[in-house]
Amino acid sequence: MIRQDAPVIGWIDGAPVPRERLDARLAALHAGRRAAALPKTGTSEYRQLIRWTAHVICTEELCRRAVPMAPRATVPLDAVGAVQLGSINYAAWQSDPAVAAAFLAVIPGADREVETPDSVRWWRIRYAMGTGNPPPARPSLSSLGWSTLDDLPVVLAAAARAAVPGTVIGPLIDGNRWYYLRVDEIAHRPARIARRDDGERLRAFARWLDLRRSESLVMAPGFEHPGDTDQPDNTHRH
Repeated sequence: MIRQDAPVIGWIDGAPVPRERLDARLAALHAGRRAAALPKTGTSEYRQLIRWTAHVICTEELCRRAVPMAPRATVPLDAVGAVQLGSINYAAWQSDPAVAAAFLAVIPGADREVETPDSVRWWRIRYAMGTGNPPPARPSLSSLGWSTLDDLPVVLAAAARAAVPGTVIGPLIDGNRWYYLRVDEIAHRPARIARRDDGERLRAFARWLDLRRSESLVMAPGFEHPGDTDQPDNTHRH
């Protein structure tokens, strides 16, 4: 079972991945526009969401360690790309530009792209949120990754659109919650057309991620893969 007081969610080459990252990501999900679609807290489905999110975070960290360079912005993938990568890898790709950087670095030919004139605006954001009055004067900000702002609370999305990159904005009050926000970067990225051989490259990248996880990642007890048949919340038993 998942321990609420577990200080880490896993170790990568012996270095701990702190539980705080998971708590911040889950809080962002609950504060987002799709919060109503989340499973009820305390249910088996919610515990599976916790495990899934923990594996997304560890996948992001694996890629940051594998490619220790300033990563380019994430290029959104279409639904076909999501299928090729799998849900955990795809979510990591969407939330952390280091994953796309790893793809470009380790898969031959992955940096050759076909683009259209259309573009999408993306914001790379750090934030803090909480409840209580008064809000803290200088909260610690956590990375939210890249976002088109469509999945953020209205108050955060509006602040991000008006923000000057590098400036901390807040406190922003929304009901009983407060937020702080900093936009680190804004980018217009051309819409990307998948080439015929992109599918094989994405599948190769998924295999590379599987290998990296098997070599370097140890999950903490309770944070097993959602599909692990040995953990109690896996319902796909045969």
